Amino acid sequence: MIEHDSTVELSREELIKRLEQEARRRRGVAARDLLRAYREGRLEEPGEVADLLALAGLLPEDDPIFASA
Repeated sequence: MIEHDSTVELSREELIKRLEQEARRRRGVAARDLLRAYREGRLEEPGEVADLLALAGLLPEDDPIFASA
């Protein structure tokens, strides 16, 4: 992680690691499953994980984590 003033840069690996850790901690699911549920409109209380959805939004649409989402 590189920090410039108020800007934080995360590598893809760091983003995926945070998504995985927090999806499992908060919902007990893999990040891929959390994102799939969100995209299919099945994610209950998405506001509770809005920060994770925002992080996922930093990844390109063709990122492998979205392959089955």
